[in-house]
Amino acid sequence: MKPGYLIRTFIPMKITLEIPDNRADFLLELLRSLPFVKLRGQAAKAAAQDETAYLLSSPANAERLYAALERDRRGQRQVHELPDTI
Repeated sequence: MKPGYLIRTFIPMKITLEIPDNRADFLLELLRSLPFVKLRGQAAKAAAQDETAYLLSSPANAERLYAALERDRRGQRQVHELPDTI
């Protein structure tokens, strides 16, 4: 190995955390924001269920989402360009 070069080897780790219920939502949100963390098992399922429940919690929002799903099923899709900068 040449001087000045560093070779890094990353070893996958599995970590199990026991978290009090009153802190679980905060920690899951934090972990989801990290690009190198993959949630599995109950944490991954809870994340998907929490997002769906949140999106459907408002009757008006639920109506818009269901209408959008129905339009998609009929093939009525709209493509939108995202701006380069926000």
